[in-house]
Amino acid sequence: MALAAADAERFTEFERASPEALGLLMLQADPHAGRLDRATQLAAVSDALADGIAAAGNLRARFPASGPEQIARELGLPVETTDDDPMVGSIWRFAEYRPRPPRIVLYRRGLSPLERVLTGSRAVQLLGEATPRDIFIAHELYHHIESTRPDVPIARRYQPTLFRIGNWHWRTGIAALAEIAAGAFAQALLELPCHPKALDFVVLHAIAVT
Repeated sequence: MALAAADAERFTEFERASPEALGLLMLQADPHAGRLDRATQLAAVSDALADGIAAAGNLRARFPASGPEQIARELGLPVETTDDDPMVGSIWRFAEYRPRPPRIVLYRRGLSPLERVLTGSRAVQLLGEATPRDIFIAHELYHHIESTRPDVPIARRYQPTLFRIGNWHWRTGIAALAEIAAGAFAQALLELPCHPKALDFVVLHAIAVT
């Protein structure tokens, strides 16, 4: 898959961007994050990245030589593959964590375009020694860990106010923070060259030529 010069330049920007920059990009796409001031946004991204890295460190200490799928088995967490349509509305699914009963579901038709285009030097640039399957299993492993530990979920640690009447506040969490943390978790667990958010550019092109 050849990229136009402008596309290649944007791809390089994504690849070289820091986890903090990519995390802030993800946060700013969240419909509720704009209610946080800039300093709080930066703190939230930093907290999410640190949470993902710490969770990966804890898991790697428990399973020092295991890949994501083996770790899932050790945790009693099934990894299933489905041929269901990966597209729901405007969302293209690669994998998802389902809590009842707990399991990771991989979308074969969702992953195949990415696996087809991520080969050779580009794969090494973005994935190191990992595979797309590894990355998405690792990503969903974070969601499993977060849902089963006693800590306050990262998405609820920063709650902007949606509506206020007197002393009563209606607040909401920020779902993007869990995605930022899950990406940092996958990057740390698999020692990826960059935060998996950088894959988004490749993903868009892979789907476009499917």
